[in-house]
Amino acid sequence: MDSNDLSIHGKVLYTGIEKCPVCGRESLHVIEILYNDPVFGDLILYSNKCDYCGYRRVDIHYLNSRGPTRIIYEVKDDVDVYKTYIFRSRTARISSPELGFDIDPGPDAEAMITTVEGLLLRMIDVAERMEVLNEDDEESVRRLREFKEKVQRALQGNFRFKIIIEDPYGNSIIKPPPGRDLGVRIEPLNPSA
Repeated sequence: MDSNDLSIHGKVLYTGIEKCPVCGRESLHVIEILYNDPVFGDLILYSNKCDYCGYRRVDIHYLNSRGPTRIIYEVKDDVDVYKTYIFRSRTARISSPELGFDIDPGPDAEAMITTVEGLLLRMIDVAERMEVLNEDDEESVRRLREFKEKVQRALQGNFRFKIIIEDPYGNSIIKPPPGRDLGVRIEPLNPSA
């Protein structure tokens, strides 16, 4: 194995110190790794971390795009909640009509690798922060509390819901527990829709 090889699947393409986009100091550690994953194909992992200000950015670029896709998976129970993985590229939108949330990509969006549980815990965290920001608006606080209760039921596997990822480059994936792969529906995404 070459000294740049991390494993049989990964090879360091670049590592160096660069100027941080936040603090402007030459203290940003940058690493780029070419990785061949047996499930997801070839991808490049990017990691940036500034020693001075703490800025961090992680991204994944898939080299084997499937084209614009919509991925739909129905979470039916606690096994799905705790053992289904979500790999969302930074350009993808993730939503759940039943739970009532949308996460749209923005100019500074990062890739997300998490379980359904991790996604739901993020939704509760965001709702709690929004509750504090809207403490003077009783109706908003009521709706946020209802949302959190629904997400709590989903976390326990007591609320069925769909996870939908719309990815213009087809680089996102939902990986359910073994034996539930047939529950993942992948369809072409019409970008103009």
